[in-house]
Amino acid sequence: MPRTNEDPRARRSRAAALTAATELLAEGGPENVTHATVARRAGIGRATVYRHWPDQQTLLIDALADDVRPLLTFDDSPVRDQLMTQMEQMADWLNQPVAVSVIANVVERAERDEDVRRIREEMFGHADEHFAGALASAVARGEFRPGIEEQVREVVSWILGPLLFQRFMLGARLDKDTVISSVDAALAPWLPNA
Repeated sequence: MPRTNEDPRARRSRAAALTAATELLAEGGPENVTHATVARRAGIGRATVYRHWPDQQTLLIDALADDVRPLLTFDDSPVRDQLMTQMEQMADWLNQPVAVSVIANVVERAERDEDVRRIREEMFGHADEHFAGALASAVARGEFRPGIEEQVREVVSWILGPLLFQRFMLGARLDKDTVISSVDAALAPWLPNA
């Protein structure tokens, strides 16, 4: 979250560090984003990174904000297949120890910080728009019964809820079978012959 009263050198070092953090996040996930790795990648001192971000969670949140993407994106291929792929990728990320901390931090800070609330909305809130269109196309192709496209938020909750509960509350590692169960349970009521 940018500071407006910094001198140009501080803005440049912050921008370089944020670019480095975003690249490291994309390359190796949250565990790859540390003060040391960001400093090395950006070509600045570790103390400079600490001046901008006193703790790793703040650094990760800003890197997420810089590289925020919608939770779900779709093309014209079968929706179930796309959900499986994207949820398996999410499960891999959620299995990283720091992911628990990042998600908890985003949820907690979003309650009182408008910038973090925007990150949460970008990550999770806009899934509805993309998913509704994909489901409407899937209904037209005969993948699902009509009406599912009006239940987007519920379907996303039925998929993600069990995964998040198992990972964060029970401490279970998510695997492909867990993802399959969660996706299939959420979609089952909407299959053409259900």
